[in-house]
Amino acid sequence: MTRIGLIEDNIDYRDNLAFFLRREGFEIVFESDGHEIDHTLAQHPCDLILLDLGLPDEDGLSIARRLRKEHPALGIVMLTARGSLGDRLAGLNEGADAYLVKPVDMLELAATLTAVQRRLTVTAPLAEAWVLLVDTLTIRSPAGEVISLTVTETELLKTLASAAPKLVSRDQLSVAMGRTAYDEQHRWVEVTFSRLRKKIETGTASEAPIRAARGQGYVFAAPIRVVVH
Repeated sequence: MTRIGLIEDNIDYRDNLAFFLRREGFEIVFESDGHEIDHTLAQHPCDLILLDLGLPDEDGLSIARRLRKEHPALGIVMLTARGSLGDRLAGLNEGADAYLVKPVDMLELAATLTAVQRRLTVTAPLAEAWVLLVDTLTIRSPAGEVISLTVTETELLKTLASAAPKLVSRDQLSVAMGRTAYDEQHRWVEVTFSRLRKKIETGTASEAPIRAARGQGYVFAAPIRVVVH
């Protein structure tokens, strides 16, 4: 099920959108007026963002620009009253995967969301994916570099890969490694991932795929396959 975050400051319109999209089979994981959106998204990872531009605290274009940089796998669909050609081009240039103008036909909206999600989930060519080789305790970058891992690092990457491109919380990572999900374990998670990220960044020319959401958890933000023989 496609998980959607709604960012719209008109509460009545937002409620109508949420009602329709749930009826169409989408999962609405959060509804926001744009306030503290980074924290909200870290708490409620989603596949797509439905984003208004005229928000009270921060312009939607600025939000889109930041989200595209920090969450490259996230789908962004802009739904706004700004309908000029210049507005459309600005939205697409700032990272939107689709741009719709209010009032929008709800069936067109649902079809657009489905099309964007389908396009984002097309399997990447194997040459462009990271490959986690569990039996040999290694990970191979898209460029072909092979990096050796410890057993712990391999298990942590398996956990991230199974959830990618969604965020995995520090509690979930602690539990996956057989540790209790308490604050004293979070330091262990952070130290381990700091070492792992440094190893991958040093060992490959490819862009480092592990991203951290401060105080929340980690995400593997690139295509990855797990191979177990």
